Amino acid sequence: MPADRPEWRTPITAPASTRRTGIPARLQATFRPHGPLPSAGQLALWGTDDPSEAAAELGFSLGAQGELPTVLPSGRGVGAADVPAVLIPVGDALAPLAALPSPDRWPGWRRPGDSLIAWSVAAKLALEHVAAGHLVPEVRDDVACWRLANPHDDRLATLAESLPPAAHALRRGDALWTAAELLAAFGDAVADACARSTAIAGNGSWGGSWVTALTGPDPAVRLDEPARSEVLAWARPLPAGPAGPLGGRLRLRLEVPADDGTPWALSFHLQATGDRTVSVPAARAWSAGSATLRLPGGSIGAPQDSLVRGLAEAARIFPPLDAALSEQRPTEALLDVAQAAAFLATGEAELTAAGIAVDVPTDLTGVRRLRARLHSPDSARFRWEAAIGDQALTADELDELIAAGRPLVRWRGRWVRVDVHEAKNVRAVLGKTHTLSESEALAAVLEGRRATELGEVEVSAGGRLRALVERLGEPSREPRLVGIDATLRGYQQRGAAWLQSMAELGFGAVLADDMGLGKTLQTITLLAARAGARPQLVVCPTSVVDNWQRELNRFAPKLPVVRHHGPRRPTTPEDFAPGSVVITTYPLLRTDAALLSEVDWEVVVLDEAQQIKNHAGQTAQAARRLRAGARVALTGTPVENRLTELWSIMHFANPGLLGGSSRFKERFAVPVERWQDADAARRLRSVVAPFLLRRLKTEVATDLPPKVESVVTCTLTEEQAALYRKTVRETFDDGLGAGIGRRGRILKLLTALKQICNHPAHFLGETGPLPGRSGKLTRATEMLAEVVAADDRALVFTQYRAMGELLAEHLAAELGLPAVPFLHGGVPTARRQAMVDAFQHDDTAPPLLIISLKAGGTGLNLTRATHVVHYDRWWNPAVEDQATDRAHRIGQSRRVHVHKLVAHGTLEERIADLLEQKRALADAVIGSGETWLAELTDDALREIVELSTEDS
Repeated sequence: MPADRPEWRTPITAPASTRRTGIPARLQATFRPHGPLPSAGQLALWGTDDPSEAAAELGFSLGAQGELPTVLPSGRGVGAADVPAVLIPVGDALAPLAALPSPDRWPGWRRPGDSLIAWSVAAKLALEHVAAGHLVPEVRDDVACWRLANPHDDRLATLAESLPPAAHALRRGDALWTAAELLAAFGDAVADACARSTAIAGNGSWGGSWVTALTGPDPAVRLDEPARSEVLAWARPLPAGPAGPLGGRLRLRLEVPADDGTPWALSFHLQATGDRTVSVPAARAWSAGSATLRLPGGSIGAPQDSLVRGLAEAARIFPPLDAALSEQRPTEALLDVAQAAAFLATGEAELTAAGIAVDVPTDLTGVRRLRARLHSPDSARFRWEAAIGDQALTADELDELIAAGRPLVRWRGRWVRVDVHEAKNVRAVLGKTHTLSESEALAAVLEGRRATELGEVEVSAGGRLRALVERLGEPSREPRLVGIDATLRGYQQRGAAWLQSMAELGFGAVLADDMGLGKTLQTITLLAARAGARPQLVVCPTSVVDNWQRELNRFAPKLPVVRHHGPRRPTTPEDFAPGSVVITTYPLLRTDAALLSEVDWEVVVLDEAQQIKNHAGQTAQAARRLRAGARVALTGTPVENRLTELWSIMHFANPGLLGGSSRFKERFAVPVERWQDADAARRLRSVVAPFLLRRLKTEVATDLPPKVESVVTCTLTEEQAALYRKTVRETFDDGLGAGIGRRGRILKLLTALKQICNHPAHFLGETGPLPGRSGKLTRATEMLAEVVAADDRALVFTQYRAMGELLAEHLAAELGLPAVPFLHGGVPTARRQAMVDAFQHDDTAPPLLIISLKAGGTGLNLTRATHVVHYDRWWNPAVEDQATDRAHRIGQSRRVHVHKLVAHGTLEERIADLLEQKRALADAVIGSGETWLAELTDDALREIVELSTEDS
């Protein structure tokens, strides 16, 4: 392309590098011109975890592995990035591009990026012009080639205006190609690739040499100046159409026939380009000729030319209109029933996509279609039906529609679309039965769809199954308060009533309320109401066994409590008395799985049920072996990292409801997580919603004071900066290696850098001295001094025991406190509870409590704190929120200030930015902790961990 064409001067703010964290999840396409020979250009397919695999799935041949110089989001702008790509010669890419479905025909879960769909449209338009002979030869830098003759085509201009940024995000120096110039280059590439396919022998003249170079494998040609001037004059750009723009566009209007035997009329109209509400019938446009039509509110210039051009374009897209072009002044086209059906099925969408307005009467926009349906009158036994709308057809009615052999028929006073082939398939199974398990049947009715040998079909039910679905949608709102010594809030009453309703119906339940909304109390209400001839089991983290025992004694004092914990725990099923509540831990669930699975429990409760998120783990397997009349899973984070975690928890509560794990991944997890398929997400919600209750604090606890979160940036000291740089340099100089060893070295690097950000003594394993060596410690000390001076209280979370011990010693000395307690996993249970009680209730106790994030993230009620300090970040928002909710929960009456400390210019700051930008997707994108970073390339990892140059 000429170098003097205008360029899109978008600022590129970051240096060129591979930035895998910004690569889109859907397959993208960017055309990449190459040299003076247009057909040497390549289609670059990129995006997704594996662009080669994604390209192969769409029918593209195996291309060369390479990189695409593009841009990706970087901060508030875009940054240069060289991303992995599959490079396919344009000639090899044309067939699969042209074969891609139109945008409206892609299932959401499989749809590639808009940029690839846009190049598919561009390929179809270019091939259309090539087929029409709109191409001319020329010479570029001694290379004979072909280009499109640039015929006037509004569609190409429209496509250029709407081309997605990813489609033309190709770097050229310090700027990008514009959409228009890259689209023009692609059109020339298509013309050259197609025209070069057949060799023609040339004679010895310069013209013969040019013909040979245009059609043969060697495009090189050397012309003297007279010959070059003659070529350029002969192949100069053709005129682009009328001198001025036309003032109108075609509008088509489908008329409904009165009866089955009358043709369908498609009338022609002309509308003003600037105002779609202004239009005239075709007859008036023909009468006006070339004179401008003056209309109320607008005008249409050159109406006759506009109508002719519009009809020619429409006939190209919808061939049944071609007959009207042979008339002198056509005003309508008469369609038979097959043509009308084709118009409604595909023609309307294709014409609209080409910019031609189409009007379809409202009683046809939703033309009902004959389809297969599975219906259960009263059980898990489903029967195949043929249905139109909500009405089932008899065998005779279906036979009559098949015999008619028409795609559109009148049935019971309305038009119906009939695919005769599909109708015959339905007829083959009509009346046959399809048996599902009870859980499969319920899931199918809730979802309203079922995958079968006829594809996905509608599912409906009546009788008992329909009544059950309706009852699930309207559970009781008033709980039975039996032996409960507590006043429940309104939302807690609804939650308790919901748990009781689910247990009475024989279903499991997942109570996923926000942390601090009282899941324990709601569950105790269920346990008290179900107390009877069988014992009940609560499985919880070891750290909250005492909390469960206290809460049971407090809110349901008549319920006997048995601790299945410690060396003197019960060893036989008979030790679990009827009506008692047995409290055990997840480690003991695994260790004593044989014993616990022998007991017939009335209710089994899994507290912090994310402990079974790995469905293949021993804990999840042991939980599924438990026998119970009702199962309850309690969790504030039903999905921490992947949707398969939700499957595992739901599979415990209601086995079989979501099918097997493989089918769940295929139908829900992959479409939702990889393709953001809204329909798959909606279907999953419809199945899960009756069995999962999720309330947020902002929705129900309106009296809960606000939580104010802030990221506190701390400056590294010179000692920290030197240690940081040295650690990064030495690690990369030594090499990261590959495989498991590489992963271990990366995690070791990340740990070292986080420890340096905390304090040099933490990294070096020293006990001191501490003051003046860490910007983060200095800032934390200043903030906590203000907390103490204001007579407030604060929780300080760290994920490292060694750092917690350093903090406890330092803060006590600097703030004049007798001691600062540190609650971690090694603290005995009795001592742990004494720390909590002192902080909550003892006015003489230290106002600070340091907590190991892992040991104190759940099961603690510390509402006396009004400040929460995250000294180092866990890099998983769900885990940090759980820790913060030790203070921000029911019982808190004051505003809670949450301070998240990060070291400026380090990996801590960059990851904090990422979490803030992508909070809603952080779990799915980042996963648990820092392990996701081990998957990055060396360059991408170094970009994240290296100290900012401004700090060097």
